[in-house]
Amino acid sequence: YITPQNHGFAVDAKSLPPMWKPLFMNANDLTNEGIVHTSKPFFSVQFHPEASGGPTDTAFLFEKFVGHVRSIPQPIVLHDGLSYMRKTYKRVLLVGSGGLSIGQAGEFDYSGSQCIKALKEEGIEVILINPNIATVQTSQEKTDS
Repeated sequence: YITPQNHGFAVDAKSLPPMWKPLFMNANDLTNEGIVHTSKPFFSVQFHPEASGGPTDTAFLFEKFVGHVRSIPQPIVLHDGLSYMRKTYKRVLLVGSGGLSIGQAGEFDYSGSQCIKALKEEGIEVILINPNIATVQTSQEKTDS
């Protein structure tokens, strides 16, 4: 059966009993995001697959589930977790929304300022190119110089 799990915890892949393997890994922090039994029709994800992030990124999970219900063999393809290793960056270029009329740039202004804040917390220098001068992204507390 398929079950979505809470994000308040992560299963340590090293603690899985025999016959259980990681199914998904978070590409950002390499935490486990799902497990699968290698011989029984059980798997779990630690996100909501019905959310359709992309818009059908996880449709294959439901196809796999329906296949199990109909007793159609469902092959499991497990990827090497080391393929998720990500590069680290010291500097990022953030491109602004441009000079729009009042109110149109608000979405980027908020998300861009949150992006700057998060990147600075990680010790990453942000180079902002934003021709919209009416923005909180250029506020003194956001700048490095």
